[in-house]
Amino acid sequence: MDLGLKGKRAIVTGGSKGIGKAILNKLVAEGASVATCSRGAAALNDALGEWRSQGAQAYGEAIDVTDAEAYENWLKRSAEQLGGVDIFISNVSTRIQSQGEQRWLDTFEVDFMQHVRATELAIPYLKQGNSPALVFISTIASVMANIVPMEREYGAMKAALNAYASQLAHRLAEDGIRSNYVTPGPINFEGGFWSNVQKADPTLFERASQISALQRHGTPEEVANAVVFLASPAASYITGANLRVDGGALKNTHY
Repeated sequence: MDLGLKGKRAIVTGGSKGIGKAILNKLVAEGASVATCSRGAAALNDALGEWRSQGAQAYGEAIDVTDAEAYENWLKRSAEQLGGVDIFISNVSTRIQSQGEQRWLDTFEVDFMQHVRATELAIPYLKQGNSPALVFISTIASVMANIVPMEREYGAMKAALNAYASQLAHRLAEDGIRSNYVTPGPINFEGGFWSNVQKADPTLFERASQISALQRHGTPEEVANAVVFLASPAASYITGANLRVDGGALKNTHY
């Protein structure tokens, strides 16, 4: 199936590893030009080298997404490097180490506010784009009431992100911009959250794998397949949708 991504200009936040990198790998394979950011320069530069070796136009910078000025400047430079933006995929997330009220504030900044900040900056470029699309990476923790303590703040902020993505689908429809979000279940990859849990608490890791009807963790590539489809012209009549990539972890009827 041709997704119609050849020549598309895509920005993906947090692209040096995990889900972000898997998304970018797929976009590059489909012929898109890409830009990304990450906290660490080494992994980012390695990834950029991989994509460029495949003949792709690829741009990236190491930045802290909670630094509003640096984030804005990176996004502007990315749009300039690509010559515009057709696709914006807001993926960045991290695990917060602070506790108490500060943990809520820090999680708000990382798992909600930085998505809003970047998206509002990207919208003017998307309005000039070709079949423009927004995709947000959320989590099934956003709709789960009974979750592990370390995900309480994270789930609440991702629930807010879901609402924001849904609002954008209607707010931006007249501009031809689609907005969708993907909610993965537990996704395991080397150096990721669940990989660390597997080493530190194998029992919790196994319990997490059992919530899926498929009895396993997902992979970044399985999430990327869904994200890239939603971002592509092949999904041209899909907006305001939540595509769950959770192996059947949530047991409820879909409407």
